[in-house]
Amino acid sequence: MKSVKMLKLSDVNSYYGKSHILFDVSLEVDKGEVVVLLGRNGVGKTTTLRTIMGLVSKRTGKIVFREEVDLIELPPYRIAKHGVGYVPDYGGVFPNLTVEENLKISIKQSVRQSDRIFDMEEIFKIFPQLKEFAKRVAGTLSGGERRMLGIARGLLLNPDLLLIDEPSEGLAPKIVHNIAEIIKTIQEYGVSLLVADQNLPFVEKIADRVYVMDKGEIKLSGKMDELSRQDLERFLAFS
Repeated sequence: MKSVKMLKLSDVNSYYGKSHILFDVSLEVDKGEVVVLLGRNGVGKTTTLRTIMGLVSKRTGKIVFREEVDLIELPPYRIAKHGVGYVPDYGGVFPNLTVEENLKISIKQSVRQSDRIFDMEEIFKIFPQLKEFAKRVAGTLSGGERRMLGIARGLLLNPDLLLIDEPSEGLAPKIVHNIAEIIKTIQEYGVSLLVADQNLPFVEKIADRVYVMDKGEIKLSGKMDELSRQDLERFLAFS
């Protein structure tokens, strides 16, 4: 049975002003898959996610969602309404609001108000820590707790595809392990994920397939269990 292409980028180029950042980037995410964009800082991973989400104004190529909609000329709010969620590398939380208030804002913005997959009860099953901290101001949370809150907020939008930028960055190994388990749990709900990260042990735990990026281009791709660890480490090493 043919799998549904949840997302397909074809020859995508992106620019910040006159600076050419992404060069003919092509990648795919199948329905229910966890795909990781792997690479060092500054190689274009964040720009790729921002380009998909419509946050980069100058972009060319095709970004097709669910084999139906080309997102390339749509603004971010319309891309979100089609069912694409985005968790930026800083978590995307409101630091002056409580955890509960942050979550309730996302519920109001959900693309599904009827056949919801994720509500507050379901989120607290996935993130029991957030239930414990519900009344705390988000700005007082640790880096790992804030990252979890950001992912929870993204899920409460009830997207079909969730983009997550650098979920493991700067976190202790135990928290990174928890984030990996959370991502695999999200996958079990049928959500497709495109994750940008550079932590190879973390990526090995979550990825079905990997695209390796360097200098704004895709240099290597394949199933996680078929790629050479040595090849992946080579792209993560500083020259």
